[in-house]
Amino acid sequence: MPEFENPPATVDVPASRVTRIVSVDAPVSTVWRCLVEPDLLAQWLGDIAAFPDGVVPDALGRFAWTGEVVLAARIRDVTPETHFSFDWAEGILSDRASRVEMTLREIDGCAQLHLVESGFPLEGDDATKREALRALAAGWTVELDELVELAESLGG
Repeated sequence: MPEFENPPATVDVPASRVTRIVSVDAPVSTVWRCLVEPDLLAQWLGDIAAFPDGVVPDALGRFAWTGEVVLAARIRDVTPETHFSFDWAEGILSDRASRVEMTLREIDGCAQLHLVESGFPLEGDDATKREALRALAAGWTVELDELVELAESLGG
């Protein structure tokens, strides 16, 4: 079994974008389940992932971290075992929402997930924006490490 060393998320200040690519020693189908099954999604992304109408295009829901933040979300694209995207924002969805896009592919029997979050309505000078993006990148590093651990524990 391969043991991957996944690098942390990176930031692109001019584009207001956070990116991370992780390799997962699990089939794409297992990683996909972790993305679109709310009970599994809540095990790695926040503490609550609630989508009453299911994880389907245009479905509304929320992600929450106990005692911290609640993010309203709208599912954008669900292309089985390939692409999953949603918009989210603190409190309610608005023009201040950012977009999270996750693309999956298989490489040598393992899954590779490419995450991009973009569209942040950042304010301030470049140093302030860079610091905000670095905080988001640190969050995605932790969350995606949890996804890798979960998917690998579920196996094939």
